[in-house]
Amino acid sequence: MERMIQRFRANVNYNPWEDSLIRKGIVNVYGLLESNLQKLLMWLTKKSLIFSLLDLFSKYIPFIMGIGLILCSIIPDSLWSNKYLFLMAFGLWILGVMNREEKAHRSFEDFFVLFMMTIALATVFSIHPPLSLSYGLTYGAVFIIFSVFINQVRSRDDILHVIVALTLAALVVSLYGILQKHVIGVSVNLSQTDISISQELSGRVYSTLGNPNILGEFYLLVLPLVCGLFLVHDSKIVKALAAVTLFLSLYVLLATGSRSAWGSFAFAMAVFIALYKPRLLPIFLMMGLISFFFMPQTIQVRVMSIFNKNDTSLGYRRFIYECASLMREDYQWLGGVGLGGDIFQKVFESYKVKELTTVAHSHNLYLQLAIEAGIFSVIFLLAYMAKTVLKALTSFSQNEVKVKILQIACIASLAGFFLMSFVDYTWFYFRIVVLFFAVVGILTNLNHLKENSIA
Repeated sequence: MERMIQRFRANVNYNPWEDSLIRKGIVNVYGLLESNLQKLLMWLTKKSLIFSLLDLFSKYIPFIMGIGLILCSIIPDSLWSNKYLFLMAFGLWILGVMNREEKAHRSFEDFFVLFMMTIALATVFSIHPPLSLSYGLTYGAVFIIFSVFINQVRSRDDILHVIVALTLAALVVSLYGILQKHVIGVSVNLSQTDISISQELSGRVYSTLGNPNILGEFYLLVLPLVCGLFLVHDSKIVKALAAVTLFLSLYVLLATGSRSAWGSFAFAMAVFIALYKPRLLPIFLMMGLISFFFMPQTIQVRVMSIFNKNDTSLGYRRFIYECASLMREDYQWLGGVGLGGDIFQKVFESYKVKELTTVAHSHNLYLQLAIEAGIFSVIFLLAYMAKTVLKALTSFSQNEVKVKILQIACIASLAGFFLMSFVDYTWFYFRIVVLFFAVVGILTNLNHLKENSIA
């Protein structure tokens, strides 16, 4: 049995892309360019105060990465632009080049490389390439940030610093959400709520993220990590920060009125407990069921509306799924229609029924990816996620308990996120995509921490 487990672990850890001739060729060419760029930057460092400061900052990339993730979270939606992601990607890449610490470049996983190829092909062979170009470039910026993350945020202390940064981001987002609910006020958006069923539900809080469902996605990604931070960190101040953040964030999560986020978060916590303390799972499920009857009536009505056939929101989405499924059948084997909501909306006009007005996306990550980039993009993404999670699961017995807890937190985060992805296009907002890959990056680097402890 032990031999079978070791063989399975070896198969999961094997990455054919890492040993491929194509990668070696790319690494050699990039290494030559990077070496020349490093020489130029070193010369500029001696001549310029700005580049001297950049050289200093290059030694603190995990800290700067944390600041970048905080800004991605707290900048109000009305002030946000995806151009900030290009600045973040370029800045982190330059700092990574300037950082001359001897570290072996960590390779992308094979399935992730294949997924990136589907994104590139969906940009180049789009029905309307100019419309897809901006989306393809933004994905490229996200992938650069992810590359810097897995290569520079590698030690246990670096990982903890990033999780603390995400905790601070959640705290600020939650405080603004509370301010929005109780001081600024939020009007009821009829496109988001069927007031004939949820009459008592006030305006749904969206904080800095512009949409209550997107705020729910943010919490799905971050809160399990905050739970993990509370359990593993020795500092009482950090534990207090995590506890306060959890308390305030759960309140704002309820104020989003996002049924999909509520259910997905409950599922994420169930996964967390099942992997951390399995014997507590029945107690958690029982407490969850009992607590429902002590929730405010507005929340009870909102939850029960899931089963109401007259809910216009659910009915509207059913029409979208049916029409988008027809669209997927026509394009999923052809590499998709091309990246971006603009192309999706143009092509969707030929499929939508009269009951639908403007449709921005298909409200399903897997369906949307299959339409935009083809079915293989979905297959490669899920295969990459499965391989990353299996690496974590097979390393549990080898890792120190605190490392295992943080791995569990990441798995729970991704489990909740992928569940919500069945009923929402969770990658619609690129800020969320960056945070998603930050969680994946944390899990990836935790998987490489062998027999280490979290201080």
